Parts: sequence; C-alpha cells; structure tokens
Amino acid sequence: MDDWILEPSVHSLNTVNPVRETVSSIKLPTDFPKPTYSLALGDPSYYPDFAAHSFVVDAAVEALRSGQGNGYTDSLGYGPARETLARAYSYDNIRLTKDDVIIDIGGTGAIHTILQVFLNPGDNILISSPGFPLYKTMAQNLNAEAITYNLKPYSNWEVDLEDLERKVTPRTKMIVVVNPCNPCGSVFSKEHLMDILNWAEKHHVCILADEVYHGMTFGKPHYPLGSLTDTVPVFTVGALSKIFLVPGWRCGWVLIYDKYNKCEKYRPAINKIKNMLLHPAPFIMQAIPKIYENLPENYFAEVMQKVKERAEVVKNKLADVAALNTGSPEGSLYCMVAIDFINMDVKSSVEFAQKLAQEEGVVIMPAEAFLSHSAFRIVLCHPIHVIEECMDRIKSFIQRHTV
Repeated sequence: MDDWILEPSVHSLNTVNPVRETVSSIKLPTDFPKPTYSLALGDPSYYPDFAAHSFVVDAAVEALRSGQGNGYTDSLGYGPARETLARAYSYDNIRLTKDDVIIDIGGTGAIHTILQVFLNPGDNILISSPGFPLYKTMAQNLNAEAITYNLKPYSNWEVDLEDLERKVTPRTKMIVVVNPCNPCGSVFSKEHLMDILNWAEKHHVCILADEVYHGMTFGKPHYPLGSLTDTVPVFTVGALSKIFLVPGWRCGWVLIYDKYNKCEKYRPAINKIKNMLLHPAPFIMQAIPKIYENLPENYFAEVMQKVKERAEVVKNKLADVAALNTGSPEGSLYCMVAIDFINMDVKSSVEFAQKLAQEEGVVIMPAEAFLSHSAFRIVLCHPIHVIEECMDRIKSFIQRHTV
C-alpha cells in the first residue's frame, strides 16, 4: 500500500494566538500551600459578581422557546436586531439604518469580516501596543501586516501621536482604536479622540473602532468615535459579550458610520463575505430587541461600580511600590500595570509572571501577550478580598526581587 503523505497547511501552522501561547508558559505549582488565583482570565461570566443580568437571560430564553429562531435568517443578521442596534447607536451627527449594521459571530468574527474586506496581501493596519493581539494574527493570515503604534504608559495609555505619524505607510488601510481599552483599562478623552480623527483625516485612513466595552466606564464618559465625525469613515465593532457579560453567546456586530458613502464599494464586499460565513445563532439575535428594550437605566453604573471598587483596591495597594505604575484605570474590566525593572533582578514581564506564579501562586498576564513589554494586565472581576490578597502577594514578590 502506498504511504500517505498528509501535512496540515502552512496557513494553519502559522496561526498563533499570543495570549494562549503566553499563558501556557505560566505554570502554577501543584502543591502551593495557599489558595492560588488567576488575575488573567478576561471572561466576566466566570466570576460570581459578574453574572449575566436576568433581563438578558430571560430575553434569550423567551426567544429560544418561541421556536422562531431555529432556522437560517438574513446572512447580515436578523432584521429586527439590526434595526434595534441602528437605533441604539445612532447619534446627532449621523443616523444609522439596519443597512449600516452587520451581525457577526462574536466581536472577533466582526473584526475578521472587516479585515477580509479591507486588506490585500502587502497592505497593513495600525494596531496599538499594548493591544488586542488577534488583529495581528488575522492580518498575517491574510498575508497583510499589522504595524504597532505605541500607547504611553505614563500618560494613562494615550496614543503616541508622534509614533503614529512615523508608522503610517502608503499601504495603511485602517487604524484600530480600542476605547474603552482592553488591555489597559483607559478611556480616551474627547479631545484625544479628535486628535486621532484629525490624523485619520490627514492620511485618508479609515478607522476600525473597537468598542466592545461600549459605555463601560467609571472615570470619564465614553465618546463613541462614530459620534464625533462626519468625514472619517468609522467601522465600529461591538458585541453582547462584555457589555452584557455573555461572551459565550458569540454575538457581535459592525456599525458603519460613513455619512458621505466614501466606503460604498465595501458594502457589497461585506455581503459576499457574510454569504459565506453567515451569522450567530438566530435565537440569540432575536433576543437583542428585548434586551435593549428592557435595559435598566442604571445597568452600566451598577456593573462598573463593582469594577471601580476593585480598581481602587489595586491603585491603593500598589501606590507605594516604586517599581509599579497603575495609572488611572477608568473603564473596561482591566488595569494595566507598568513595571520599572531598573532595581529588580527580574528583567521581563514574562519572567515576572512566571516567577510570581511559582512563588506567590498568582497568575497575571504579561504585556508580551498584548504585543508590548514591561507591564502586566490584571482582570478586575474577582471578589475584593481576593484582589486585596493578590496585591499583597505582588508587593511581597517585588520586595523580595528588589536589589
């Protein structure tokens, strides 16, 4: 019998998720004498204090029981859900219709759809460092490039506009702006967002606004990019996942803010991609109108008060640690802590995370997982007593490794 020669595609073997790769290198000891904790898991549904609200769950249950969501629907998404999202995310400067809304398989699916439509081999997108690493993975899978621009750790992770100016090329198709920010927990001011829009206008670069944490702020208001411009096309990605604490439902969307139809040619291209990949589970999409109809006025304030309390614990506990700078987290579910290694015997964020796990039984996410360095991300969802205990262990670790 002839031998079979079976090899996976180069494309698949070159696909890397930096978060998964980094986490796999951080091992907790099997016999640690105290409880161990992970501050790395960014899934809010894992934490008891961040369970999905009953109005969200009830809407999905009602839609499932109706029996109307068991078949295919429009490849761009369930019509009434798109109409609901268009109303929810219209602003004074621009009114959306359902034709400006595409529902996709999670926020990540929405990102992938837009990158497929925009990028040819050899093109590039600009993404932040620190930032969401799957943008780089997806761009590379399309034989395109993701070029990182810096966020400034000691200016509360604002965009380094001078670095942005250095990074743009004639083949730059989009800039990705994540606000509120995962992984940093920062929220950009209106003035800073206008600076970014002015840069995009100058270079004729469209914006992919990653607003998966839309409205999830506690320090300053969130200004959606689509609400601030008539002239720069903005493709905003959102999702049920984090704002309603149901990431496993895999339901995201793209909102197209393009008042003067500068990106008109992209719409039929999006339709072609969506005819291939279709949509999330119909009953989840059918729950969207009821979720938004029953959204309590104080919903976001209640969720974000919990995050704020945890952020304040982190800031207060680490305030006197010279090697660390927490900045001022103001949104999303995270805090990015900058590390100054100058007086430490640890010299990288990955080494810091690996040794912290072994010595103190605490897992944090090093900045290398987010295309950066000299920092780590903390998820602000554990009960407060756990956050306090973990901060005390981090302080002990740093004292032990300061030379």
